[in-house]
Amino acid sequence: MKKLIATLLCVIVLGVCAVPFYGEELPAGITSQAYFVMDAKTGAPLFGYNEDQPFDPASVTKVMTVGLACEKAQGDWSTALTVSHDDVHTLWRTDSSHIALQEGEVVVLEDMLYAAMIASANDACNVLAEYIGEDGTIASGVAAMNAKAQELGLKNTHFANPHGISEEGHYISAEDLAIILRWAVQQPGFYKVFTRTDAYYMDPTNQQEQERAFWMHDYMRLAGSQYYIPQIVGSKMGYTDKARYTYVCLAEKDGVQVICTVMKSELKTDKYRDVAAILDYTFANYRQVEIPAQADVGQIDIRGGGGILGQASAGTLGSSVLLHNRLTEQAVKLVQTQAEYTIGDALPQASYQITGDGIQMDSVVNTDMVLSGLEELFAHTPEKKLENKGTANQVKPAITAFWLILAAVVVIGSVLWGTGRLRNGRKQLRRFIK
Repeated sequence: MKKLIATLLCVIVLGVCAVPFYGEELPAGITSQAYFVMDAKTGAPLFGYNEDQPFDPASVTKVMTVGLACEKAQGDWSTALTVSHDDVHTLWRTDSSHIALQEGEVVVLEDMLYAAMIASANDACNVLAEYIGEDGTIASGVAAMNAKAQELGLKNTHFANPHGISEEGHYISAEDLAIILRWAVQQPGFYKVFTRTDAYYMDPTNQQEQERAFWMHDYMRLAGSQYYIPQIVGSKMGYTDKARYTYVCLAEKDGVQVICTVMKSELKTDKYRDVAAILDYTFANYRQVEIPAQADVGQIDIRGGGGILGQASAGTLGSSVLLHNRLTEQAVKLVQTQAEYTIGDALPQASYQITGDGIQMDSVVNTDMVLSGLEELFAHTPEKKLENKGTANQVKPAITAFWLILAAVVVIGSVLWGTGRLRNGRKQLRRFIK
């Protein structure tokens, strides 16, 4: 009997050990203190380790700084900026990377973007902080960075400066860093700066006659290097004595596009090895799965003119997600559709739940919905309730030409009428005085 019980226990233990757990699915041998991988297209988390723990980020901070500058510029990089006293002198005795900017030097925004990203120039980041700040100070630029972090919902990030020099109250988690990069890549021109491998040349300025050249130093993006990883599209590195080595990159292979972050690698070679292992694991184990469009997922209330106008049929657009090879398409399920839509708002959303089953992280992916039957609904709705009527697929605010002309006539008539009344009143007053 005892032998039978012992045998059964052994079978149970072996069976439990055979069940894959999330921890066993991660790439082995990683020495960095934290890392995280995200689906770059949807923002869905795939896997990570200590991903929500805040760390000293070093120069990967500059992803936020450059991202905000690109957001403000909206593609116009010709703005002239004047280097302030603080841009230069706050960096004294910090032994930090810079491009030798001088107080009073007039520089171009484009040069500062490349200087910050490629040369990792801290003085250029100070100039960019003044550019993005409300009152033109470095502190206001840092405030803008923290405001954006809050807007993005980052819970483990706080900025104390725009460049990443180690400082109290300056930290980012591996997951938050991935979210920042995904947002930044969507800003006008950021992708161009982030992915550049060629040298960048800065023209002479009013104070410096020589041309300055900025070179990319990420050996994982330099062809011919023993550490070269062709799948890495763009990257930003960081290092301080306290932060050690930090890294964030955008990588792609066979349609699988991911953001990978690594925090606190003790040695530079540790960083190279860890990033290579993480990306190898990702591309070997994840595939892109298409979510088919669904023509009819139910009815949605259409609101306008202060009330419900009626209902329209709702469908979903096709999308794609990354799934671990051990998960089937059944891991992706439609769990929620927006129940109400107000005319003039952005398209309503449908949510898909990805159940990782301990193999990859659970997540929710949103996709736009499409509405049908709006034109018929509009046709039977009084005009006064359709001030924001638009198309069937994307309802945009719109006012008819007729109503614009009528409004103009009313305004002009009111002015003329008021002017006439004022003149008559003055005449009557003069007669009364006489």
